[in-house]
Amino acid sequence: MNRPNYFNRCRVSIVSTFLIILSVSIYSPLYGQTTQNQDPAMDESAKAEVIDSVLNAFMTHYVYPDTAKEFNKVIRDKYKKGEYDETGDLGELASQLTRDLMGVSGDMHIRVSVMSPDDFSPAIGDTMTDEEKARRSRENFYFKKVEWLPGNIGYLRLDIFDDPVYAGPTAVAAMNFLENCDAIIMDLRNNHGGEEKMVRLLASYFFKEPVQINSLYFTETDSLEQSWTYAYVPGKKMIDADLYILTSQNTASGAEAFAYGLKNSGRAKVIGESTAGAAHWVEYYDFPSLQVRAKIPIARPINPVTKTSWEKVGVKPDVDVPANEALKIAHIEALKNLINKNPDEDIKRDLYWHLTKVETQLNPVILTEGEMQKYTGTYGRYAILVKGEQLYWRYHDGTDFILIPLTPDLFAFDDTDDIRVSIIRNNDGDVNGFQMVYRDGSEGPERPRTGDAPE
Repeated sequence: MNRPNYFNRCRVSIVSTFLIILSVSIYSPLYGQTTQNQDPAMDESAKAEVIDSVLNAFMTHYVYPDTAKEFNKVIRDKYKKGEYDETGDLGELASQLTRDLMGVSGDMHIRVSVMSPDDFSPAIGDTMTDEEKARRSRENFYFKKVEWLPGNIGYLRLDIFDDPVYAGPTAVAAMNFLENCDAIIMDLRNNHGGEEKMVRLLASYFFKEPVQINSLYFTETDSLEQSWTYAYVPGKKMIDADLYILTSQNTASGAEAFAYGLKNSGRAKVIGESTAGAAHWVEYYDFPSLQVRAKIPIARPINPVTKTSWEKVGVKPDVDVPANEALKIAHIEALKNLINKNPDEDIKRDLYWHLTKVETQLNPVILTEGEMQKYTGTYGRYAILVKGEQLYWRYHDGTDFILIPLTPDLFAFDDTDDIRVSIIRNNDGDVNGFQMVYRDGSEGPERPRTGDAPE
């Protein structure tokens, strides 16, 4: 999970503003000539200085000091053995250092990279360039979809927890859209993390009072910071709504923090796949004279319930299913839970109505052409017939409507979900009639089969 950019940039400046500005214009004399969009070539002294600087930064700041010592030993041994001799430019060296550091630790937050021109511009406070604000705005601050699902279930797909300083109004609008739903599905299957403040803001909508959902232990300062939800949020809190969180193997970092915290607080059920297992909190340490940036994990989460985190093991789902099935299964889980706890029979009936359709969407009923033919015939003024590979219901004026099998004895229409066709069979199991059934619980007259299907 990343700290806000302004914190990273202000805290980790290694040199003066003068040197930062100077470095934008010229490369360090340690490097050879380069062209635009090409990493600079390196001599051995430059390579050694980059390796020394990066390893010293990890020795000072990395979340696990013993592992940092192992980094130092392994990388220096590799360098002495000539395993870095073939790295011809800074980009190759940064990539190899990243691979080797991750190989020792398995820590997916580690990264060594070549600084871009934007990295040399000093940030002040929590500023963001107008261009970056516009770019994130065009992405809707990564709030990709908000939707009402049948059964009064809200759905929110969020792909990054962006900084609420800029994304706050979008976040509030999304949550306010969901505020009257009886259950909420938060889709984090494509979410790789983001800002801890947004994690706390969104989590706060699901707790009546402030709740501690995480702690961060900073090794370098031997300090512990607690993360609590907020007492106040703009809009209505959804403290009575059931909460489901969708995950995949790609769910990482801040998204894992959200899922892990709300799962272990007993507030949410996680559905999908085990997550990536990237728990650490990072900061960026810049070496402008070397044109190198090191992304270094500096803190580890400690959940107040489990006393540990999801690092390397991921967040284990309560319902372990393939990610591509998680939304339908969550919808089914939500509907079933609402049916079980709702005393109102009219609402129960409506929920059952939707449950039947969602279960069919997860496991479609497939009829062969021979099976479809068994339904065909005229039923007084109406008819059921096969056209192509599809079953149709024909109205008395000749208009045809596609029939979608929910069960072998119940069909939905493709253009409305308020009416369905219930099949009537004789004692031998043969189709000999149908009856319209309605979402409000009423039923139409039985329509007996009166002849063969029309040509």
